[in-house]
Amino acid sequence: MTLNQRLKKFRVASGLTQQQVADVLSLDRSTYAYYESGKTTPDIRSVSKLIKIFNISYYDLIDEPDPTLTVNDAANDEDEGEKMHIYELSKMEKQLVINFRMLSPAQQEDLLFSLSSSAYDKSKKSRKNTADSIDSDED
Repeated sequence: MTLNQRLKKFRVASGLTQQQVADVLSLDRSTYAYYESGKTTPDIRSVSKLIKIFNISYYDLIDEPDPTLTVNDAANDEDEGEKMHIYELSKMEKQLVINFRMLSPAQQEDLLFSLSSSAYDKSKKSRKNTADSIDSDED
C-alpha cells in the first residue's frame, strides 16, 4: 500500500473529511487531496501532524515494521492493543481530539486540569443549588 493510500485509509477510518485534516495542517483542501492522490507528498512537519491526528506511529504511516518491536515483545503488543482511534465520535468531539493531539504534553496536562476544575466547580454549584432547593421546599 502506498503512502497516499494509507493517508486516505487512516483519514476515512477516523471519520474525518479532507477539509478537516487540511484545516489542522493549515493547507488548502486541494493540497491535502494531492497527498491522497499521490500527486505530491507531505513534508516532514505535515507528516508529524498527521501522525498525531490519526493517532498512529510513523511506522504505521510509512508501512514498515517498527524496528524497536520484536516478535516476543508482549509489553509492546499490549500497548498497541490499547491504542485508540476516533471512529465513533461526533464531529465536535473529533475536532476536540484533533486539537488536543496537536498540543504539547504540558499544554495537554494544563487543559485537562482546567477541564477537570471546571467540571468540579459546575458539579459543586449544581449540588449547592439542589440543596438550596430542598431547603426552600421544607419551609
